[in-house]
Amino acid sequence: MTFKDKLGKYRRSHKVRLIVIIVLLLIVLIAAYFWKKFRIWLIAIALMLFAALGLELAGHDYDVGKFLKTGSLKESRIERTKSGKYWKIGDECTKETLDCKDFQYQEDAQDYYEKCGGKENDISGLDRDKDGIACESLPSRNQKK
Repeated sequence: MTFKDKLGKYRRSHKVRLIVIIVLLLIVLIAAYFWKKFRIWLIAIALMLFAALGLELAGHDYDVGKFLKTGSLKESRIERTKSGKYWKIGDECTKETLDCKDFQYQEDAQDYYEKCGGKENDISGLDRDKDGIACESLPSRNQKK
């Protein structure tokens, strides 16, 4: 996996995004406390970070680049993968960013596999034995625990 792929994976991770937003928010609030000259600007930045935190916690987000191109919030909305662990940013089917360990259930991996080309175009290598079933080692959503 290349550095760019790893960076993309971290960018899509809900947990990493939450940690980054919280750390930045703490830095800005501490700076606002000590740096009185720029307090208004730092408070404005903190408010934006609170908004970002709210969007992240609520499970909503928007691609600013796509919004600037289209002008539509609806078209720029980003959704999470079915497992809820990662965000779908851009056209996920053109990138080799997800593998079996990124899915909690086999059905989620199968949905992604089929959406992104299935047997004819297994860009992520989810079907190693080429039988049309992705990530066979993952548990099924229907299995009783």
